[in-house]
Amino acid sequence: MNENDMQIKDAIEYSINVLTLSDSKQIDSEMLLCFVLKCNRTKLYTHSKEELSNQNKNIFKKLVKKRAKGCPIAYITNEKEFWSHTLFVNESTLIPRPETELLVEISIKLIKNHSLNEILELGTGSGAVAIAIASENLDTNIDATDINDEAINVATKNILKHNIKNINFIKSNWFNSIGIKKYDLIITNPPYIETNDPCLTNSDIKFEPIIALASGIDGLDDLRKIISNSHNKLKNNGWLVVEHGHNQGDDVRNLFIKNRFTTTTIKDCNQLERVTYGKLI
Repeated sequence: MNENDMQIKDAIEYSINVLTLSDSKQIDSEMLLCFVLKCNRTKLYTHSKEELSNQNKNIFKKLVKKRAKGCPIAYITNEKEFWSHTLFVNESTLIPRPETELLVEISIKLIKNHSLNEILELGTGSGAVAIAIASENLDTNIDATDINDEAINVATKNILKHNIKNINFIKSNWFNSIGIKKYDLIITNPPYIETNDPCLTNSDIKFEPIIALASGIDGLDDLRKIISNSHNKLKNNGWLVVEHGHNQGDDVRNLFIKNRFTTTTIKDCNQLERVTYGKLI
């Protein structure tokens, strides 16, 4: 074998050695190689001595170096799994998190238990939440907003990819361009990180759009706007469901109570308070 040749097993070893600072270098290496070779992870080990073409070798090395600089895998591959859907993502949108599936679970339960039809999602980003809910509830009508044209383009690409028909996208800064329509349910995963939180500059998060992450000195600026204005856009006995930071539960519950909502908070899989919901009373 020529010393410049690279087998699958060599490619994984190369990547692991380059990604020395990553806590997930093994899985990162496998995901990038699967992306380049358009294969599943099983093939990496059943065909470990298969040689990469020069083109694939060069592409793989380029992507590994990009990952070594901290760029998230989802932005490198332009793909992220969420609620069994493979979504297109790019730097215009937040990368969907597993914890946000809790927001979807609660919303679906409310929709089915209370026969909710008219849904508003604020800050749709890639469309992950709206698509997940729409795919489970085909008789709902979902308006999904975002302030960013590029994010709406990404979300539109995703509904076309998954053949979702019951979502309408609106360019809006929260409620500003919604009009007079009222809804049975409002859902949101807004920015909720404190603007001076070091994670915004010291982790992979720094590659994601700051407008989708940070919200004032205490991280609650957007949650305050949304919760305090939701009653104007909800029907009688309408519901509000919000995702928030694990240390913001008390503040969010107080905002719900102040604005005439019942309150229930659910913990995520890490046993951290993550989603609060309530009915307008």
